[in-house]
Amino acid sequence: MTCTTLQLWIDRLIAASGLTLGKDPQIAIARMLEGPTGNIRLAGLIANALNVGAQAEFEPESLDETLFWASLGRHETPAIPGNSAGVTGEPTGPAIEVWTETELAAVHAAWSLGPDWRAEARRAASWLVANIQPDNATNRPWGVHVFASLALETGDAQFELYAQTLLHNCQVMTGRPDDFSAMILLHAARALQAG
Repeated sequence: MTCTTLQLWIDRLIAASGLTLGKDPQIAIARMLEGPTGNIRLAGLIANALNVGAQAEFEPESLDETLFWASLGRHETPAIPGNSAGVTGEPTGPAIEVWTETELAAVHAAWSLGPDWRAEARRAASWLVANIQPDNATNRPWGVHVFASLALETGDAQFELYAQTLLHNCQVMTGRPDDFSAMILLHAARALQAG
């Protein structure tokens, strides 16, 4: 199924997140943060962005973390690295899954940091579509809103398929997103709503 409007993608992301978060996402997220999801470094930052009262307190160790801190106004927005590949550069290390998740999370966060970083997110997303399969990560839907938006802006089905794959992969094991993926999907929907 191809979504032809932004609202259809927003509805799709909200519906998918609702399979896990239910009718009151604020309460569900607060409860999730008390369990294993609360041990995921970016979970507290996503919760903050969704206006859940969790306070993440750690120093960023990677570009994706720095960009999320900056999007919350709790870190200076860094200069755009100017890489020719992804936002974080070429894939590094023996585990492409780790690099892919960091890269997709950086693209996700970059979208919310103003026009220059949004342009960088678009450029990196184009590179990702051409070079990295969306199922090389941990089945978390990082950046789904960036790919959906680019599909609508460009009419390019490759962006649509990338976004659909990210959305599908986070639900494939249980028929619904895991707790953290549901938070990511809700954040992505709200990023699309914000424009």
